[in-house]
Amino acid sequence: WPTSSSFSEGRDHQAKVVGRVDFVEVKVVLALGMALAFHSKTMAAYGLLLLITMLISSISAFSIKIVGLPGGKVESLPGMYVNSFRRWIAEEEEQSNNNDDNGEMNSCASNTIKIEPIAGAGISIDEGWVNPTSTSDLFWPLDVKLQARPALNVMFKQGVLSYASPGLDVRVPHNDGSWRNYGMNSQPIARQWTSLEIAMEQMFQIESFILHKESTADDIKHTTLFDSMDIKNAMRKVATFIGEIDPLSPLNSGFHIVSFPLIDRFSDLPCPELTEDENEEIYKIVMLGTSEPFGSKLLDMDEDILTMSSTSALEVVVARTVKGKDSEYLPEPYKPLYIG
Repeated sequence: WPTSSSFSEGRDHQAKVVGRVDFVEVKVVLALGMALAFHSKTMAAYGLLLLITMLISSISAFSIKIVGLPGGKVESLPGMYVNSFRRWIAEEEEQSNNNDDNGEMNSCASNTIKIEPIAGAGISIDEGWVNPTSTSDLFWPLDVKLQARPALNVMFKQGVLSYASPGLDVRVPHNDGSWRNYGMNSQPIARQWTSLEIAMEQMFQIESFILHKESTADDIKHTTLFDSMDIKNAMRKVATFIGEIDPLSPLNSGFHIVSFPLIDRFSDLPCPELTEDENEEIYKIVMLGTSEPFGSKLLDMDEDILTMSSTSALEVVVARTVKGKDSEYLPEPYKPLYIG
């Protein structure tokens, strides 16, 4: 994806800034693997070493960066943590209360926020689901239709609301309901998050773009995916939700990401004409959470500007992949979607 914008070098920069903790993880695991290989002197041990190396490299790719902290500090969350985050979708429900304190009928109604887990996100692979979370790719199997809507993602750490970012709520519409986890790399999250103080600024908004390749490899054009949206209403929902959290809620331990949709309606993601290339990268989605007045201009800024402006960035390459029904090793939970 050659482009003059900062996003062409975003992942390389991210790896340099975020990789510190992951690099320690890699060194520790490699040291253990090498010791095992040296001790046993078996091909199995060397194979295990290779597998561990590949696994750690894969997990490290999920690392995310935190900006907007006091003093311009930049922190990171290593891939081993991000890969274990539970994911939730928040929806507002209207509840009627037909009786007042005296037992008399009335028509009062109140709204409450309910969350539903995204299957497979942060849970054991023994249940058959794959982890759908990704910071870099959005896979699109050739035999399904994809829809999406913008969201505000918030991160809970040990029950405490900690960071915010733009979110993309993706689904496969199906006759038995929506599928959010339709396979690997099906639920993207931002690679760069920001502090709550920045997210609550008056001018903070979420802007969404599609970056297309033009006729020449170096020619990149951007179009608007969703209209620019402020997050004030979503933040009110977050506040309502926090006030209603049960002390026994699973959100009170570990890391969790809760998505608060900014609109109710899903839109079809643009689908270009199919080609013979089953793994074709068709375009890139970039969503920015920023207080800067013209988010589109940030597309042409380098990575350091995004960090200094405390901008949160979700950036994924959308790629067509093989049909799910053609997979020789299709896990059991996905058969109702792809096979029926």
